[in-house]
Amino acid sequence: MKKLFSAAVIAGAMALTPAIFASAPAMAYEEAEVAALQEQAEALIVEFADDADGLAAAIEALVGDAADPEAAAAAVIAALTNPKSAAAQQALADNPGLNIAAGNGLGAAIAMIGLTNPTAAAAMQAQVEASGDTTLQASVSQGTDTRTASIQQQQQQQQQQQPGQQDSTPETPASPN
Repeated sequence: MKKLFSAAVIAGAMALTPAIFASAPAMAYEEAEVAALQEQAEALIVEFADDADGLAAAIEALVGDAADPEAAAAAVIAALTNPKSAAAQQALADNPGLNIAAGNGLGAAIAMIGLTNPTAAAAMQAQVEASGDTTLQASVSQGTDTRTASIQQQQQQQQQQQPGQQDSTPETPASPN
């Protein structure tokens, strides 16, 4: 029995080994992607150090336009909670409103992504919650709420502008019979 169990363990380990090694480069690529996106986010923080609204829009665009929005969200969170560049650290220290603005931008991006990819948006929101940064969590929530309200308002305006297209029934019959 002991030999059978040992053989099963060894066979299982051999079967899983290729999967373990195959996933390692994917994780390294993701880490490299997050690092590159973090550099971009930190550059935006420095660029918009005196323009909180501009920073919010830039962060929203960075995350919204990213090939992997979850990686972009991770990069923005890292840039805000643990910036690598001294310039970004200084900009965040000099203007605490930048954290809130960037969080608002991230929240807005999460709301937009949630329209087409709710799974990714939920994962991004979970990343924010996992950060443990209550200021970031509040500002992301505010950005999400603001963007969601804006989307709902736009949808209501479109429905009000197109009242005749709601009912496809003709007002008069096509023939008198």
